[in-house]
Amino acid sequence: MFTEVQYSEEEISLFNPAFTGVSLYHAIGEFCTIDDAGMHCALPFILIPMAMNVAICGKLPRSSRTPLASWVSHHEGLLSTLVPQAESYIPVVKASTGFLFERQLIKLSDSGTYLLGDETLPANPSLFNQDLDMKSILRSAKFLGRWFAHSPSAETTYAQLGMMP
Repeated sequence: MFTEVQYSEEEISLFNPAFTGVSLYHAIGEFCTIDDAGMHCALPFILIPMAMNVAICGKLPRSSRTPLASWVSHHEGLLSTLVPQAESYIPVVKASTGFLFERQLIKLSDSGTYLLGDETLPANPSLFNQDLDMKSILRSAKFLGRWFAHSPSAETTYAQLGMMP
């Protein structure tokens, strides 16, 4: 978990494991609609920072069939800070996955992929509809889940974004 020593009170609220966990849960669900083998366990470490980044969310393609490499080539400047952002989100993503595991909302397959668990969440949580920023983050997380499912592998996704898993 993270504390006020690491983050301000506002950041703790924004990085709330329930909030980011619900976004991740829906991203995994969308991923699994395309690839039923599940989402590679490394992908949330780039998916959550991208979904939480207003600038990136505003430039995501309309279709999840848009090749990631093509999109990256047109938005290289936008991604110049993604590596340090992703590194700073590591404790947030870990807390989010912990939240989801504790509530049996996700499970880890034998091959190291995340699948939806035995418990479920509403498709469109009402709390997310009450705030435009929360709604945008959820929409972006769902889109990124679908988009990353079209990539050949997690390693390819990382490489195309100029990162290492």
